[in-house]
Amino acid sequence: MNDKSRARTEVFTLSAFLVLASLGCLSLFTARWAISGSISYRFLIWNLVLAFVPYMVAAFATVALRFSSDSPANPGHSSKALAVVAGILWLLFYPNAPYIFTDFIHVINRSYLRAPPADWLGLNALVWYDIIMNAAFAFFGHFAGLVSMWLIARVVRHAWGRVVSRGLILVAILLSGFGIYLGRFSRLNSWNVLSSPGLVVDEILEAARDPKALLFSCVFSLFIALSYGALVVFKKIGSDE
Repeated sequence: MNDKSRARTEVFTLSAFLVLASLGCLSLFTARWAISGSISYRFLIWNLVLAFVPYMVAAFATVALRFSSDSPANPGHSSKALAVVAGILWLLFYPNAPYIFTDFIHVINRSYLRAPPADWLGLNALVWYDIIMNAAFAFFGHFAGLVSMWLIARVVRHAWGRVVSRGLILVAILLSGFGIYLGRFSRLNSWNVLSSPGLVVDEILEAARDPKALLFSCVFSLFIALSYGALVVFKKIGSDE
C-alpha cells in the first residue's frame, strides 16, 4: 500500500470510528430525554461538534499532504505552506476538544435535576446517568483532540522537521489549559480571536494575573500532556506488533 492509499485508509478508519462514537453519545442524549421528559444538555452536542473541528483540520491536512507533489524526503513550498496554515488553524481550535470536560460543572451543580424524573427512576439514578453521559461526550471529544494532535504533529514533522513539530505540540499543551479557562470562565471562543481581538487580549491579561486561572490552566495542561503521552506510547506499541 502506497503513502496516498495508507493516508486515505487511516483517516477514513479514524473518521468512521469517531462518527460511530458520536452516534453512541447521541443515543445516550436521546435516551436521557426520553427517560426524564426534559431535553437537557443540548450544549453537549454542539461542544462535541466543536471538538471535532481540530480533528477535521488535521485529517484534511494529512490527506492533502499525501497528495502533494513534493517528495517526502524533500518537502517543498506547498507542503510547508500547508503545514503552517493547518498548524495555526489547528492550534486555534484545539482547546475545544478537551473543553467538554468542564461541562461536568452542570452535573456537580445538578443544574438539570430541578424537575423530578419518572417515579421508577429517581434522582440518584439520574445523577449517575448524567455522569456517564457527560463522561462519554467528554472522552470522545478529548480523544478526537488527541488524535488530531498526533496527526498534525506528523504533518508538521514532514514539512518542517521533528524539532518544529515537537515545539508545536508543546505550545499547544501549554496554551490549551489557558484556552479552556478562557472558554469556561471568560466565555470566549475560538472565533473571538478574529471577531473581537481586543476583548481577547483584555481577558488574557486579566486571567494572567489571577492565580486560580494559572492553577486551572496548569492542571488541565498536565492532564492533556499525560493523555497525549499515553496515546503516543500505545501507538508505538501497536506499530511494533
